[in-house]
Amino acid sequence: MGKHGLGHGVARHKDPTFEQVLANFRREARENKKRQQAANSLACIKAVRFYLKLNGYELADDLAIRDLYTGDVYRSVVPAAARAPRPDDY
Repeated sequence: MGKHGLGHGVARHKDPTFEQVLANFRREARENKKRQQAANSLACIKAVRFYLKLNGYELADDLAIRDLYTGDVYRSVVPAAARAPRPDDY
């Protein structure tokens, strides 16, 4: 102990190793959540394409979906050769 008791750093950070490990766990949890959201969006795009094909349709242009909470946009890209021309009144 110093002349005036515990230093303020020691008083605030009683176990710095635990805090670093906890921060790593929380960061990994955030990354996993973001990865899972991306996987969910791709599964949604896959389902849309599957149901269209099941009913005899196909995507004529790109399909884009947006996550309402994060604002991330996920896009299903259609090859240029398979794109349909846009109608005149579009």
